[in-house]
Amino acid sequence: MSPRQTEILKTEIDKMLKHKITEIGDSDCTSPMILVEVARKDSRPCIDYRKLNKITKTQFFPLPNIEQRAETVAAAKYISALNLTKGCWKIPLTPKAQRIATFVTSFGTFRQILPYLDDVAIYSNSWEEHLSHLNAVMSKIKDAGLTIKPIKCKFAQDRVKFLGRILGRNIRTPNEVKVKAVQNFPVPTTKSQVRAFLRLAGYYNHDILMFSSIVTLLTETLKGKE
Repeated sequence: MSPRQTEILKTEIDKMLKHKITEIGDSDCTSPMILVEVARKDSRPCIDYRKLNKITKTQFFPLPNIEQRAETVAAAKYISALNLTKGCWKIPLTPKAQRIATFVTSFGTFRQILPYLDDVAIYSNSWEEHLSHLNAVMSKIKDAGLTIKPIKCKFAQDRVKFLGRILGRNIRTPNEVKVKAVQNFPVPTTKSQVRAFLRLAGYYNHDILMFSSIVTLLTETLKGKE
């Protein structure tokens, strides 16, 4: 990691320490923190938990189906999209979870205290119903001690960007930014690059007619040894 990247990482960790999202500590189980940089976007610190994930027992939990949820939101007449900011880092990890979530950098070891939550969509079929839903959700957010970032929120819209799509009024289309990412993806020359492209494009497989047939030649290249 370059001196410039190290400085960015230090700044981000200082913010996390200030807001008590993390704390200085030690553990017999640590994972490295790295800095992910993407063009025209803020650099983001990420913890590489791959080794930890390999020895972690999977707990199956019935998460909502993204495609079904997208269909439901798309059918609504009124939609509000809320963005929970870093102020929502309010749900503490257990002491055991803190121990195994500890991350290490070149300038120290830190215990992760709080996880991070993100976006919420509120959808309704009438104005009165939507006001009631908004009031109920806002009350829950307040009671939980969470916060939202108004500048990133959209209220009572007929269409919103959510789950990587534009949804509303019985319309669901891929987000233009995501489509451009697929269109501008470099021609893959290795199997890992082919997999990366298929993961990216595959997110929209329900929006592309005969997607499996279209990518057959690409999936064929993944057979055999690396």
